[in-house]
Amino acid sequence: MVRVRRADWAAEFVVADDGPGLGAAEKERIFEPGYRGVAAAGDEDGAGLGLALARRLARAVGGDVEAISNGSGASFRVRIPVSAS
Repeated sequence: MVRVRRADWAAEFVVADDGPGLGAAEKERIFEPGYRGVAAAGDEDGAGLGLALARRLARAVGGDVEAISNGSGASFRVRIPVSAS
């Protein structure tokens, strides 16, 4: 699922899946370059760079990417500043 809305100063994108989700200890660690998370164990694809790059790009323009709880699966909120025009 992807939800997009304007929230105060930012465009907000929430991306959610129905996979195994994130452990509490992983909520920040998954943003470290090269870390792939417990759910990726045994999966040969990927290098663990996607979330690290997404957060770095969002922060470069004054936004952020964060892991949020959705009860099951994983959810991520991306906020990017928007102009008032």
